[in-house]
Parts: sequence; C-alpha cells; structure tokens
Amino acid sequence: MLNSPKWMFAFAGFLVLGALVTFALSGFAAMTALIPIGLAVPMVICGVLAAMLEKNKVAGMIGIHVGLVLPLLYALMLGHRAWAAWDGGGPAYQVTMLAVMAVGSAVAFVVILQTRPKPEARGA
Repeated sequence: MLNSPKWMFAFAGFLVLGALVTFALSGFAAMTALIPIGLAVPMVICGVLAAMLEKNKVAGMIGIHVGLVLPLLYALMLGHRAWAAWDGGGPAYQVTMLAVMAVGSAVAFVVILQTRPKPEARGA
C-alpha cells in the first residue's frame, strides 16, 4: 500500500482520538465534541480510494486529491473554532483541543502532500 492512505487513516484516528478526549474532558456532557468523528469518515473513504490507485487510477486520484484538501479545510475550520472559543471565553479544554486538532490537521496536510505518489508512480 502507498504511504498516503496510511497517513489518511492515521489522521482519521487522530480526529477520533481528539474527539473522544474532548468529550471526556467535558465530563461526557458536550455532544458537539464528537463532531470530529464525523470529519474522520471522509478521510477513511479517501484513504480507501487512494489505496486503490494501482487498480483504479480515477478512484485513486480522487482519493489522493480530496484527501489532501480535507485536512487543509479541517485545519482552517478547527482553527477558526479554537479562536472563537478562546475569544468567547470557552473552557480551556475546548480551546486547547480545538487548537491541537487544527495544528494536527495542518501537519497531516503537509505529511500527506509529501507522501503522495510521484507522477511516474501514478501514471502521469
């Protein structure tokens, strides 16, 4: 398997872990803390599609490119939510976990970008 899908799966796991930690820190009261689990689902789908690159080029390319865009969008969205929570006096655990997940999303974007298949490996 290519490295990019592995990192997409790892990033999805990171989002799930972040959601569960945030939910636990809220005293299992903030159901919205579980939203990043929903964000992990498209990353798993992209990882599956990207892993199919050698068998189905179109599906693989869709998985790789969408899997590149999503962490960048998640970084912007989670960073915006962290800033809004900090500015609005939200709980420290919420601000911290949103910021950690935003930075993790930016790191995931860079890692997936660096590990994507080279043009000759993807038949370009």
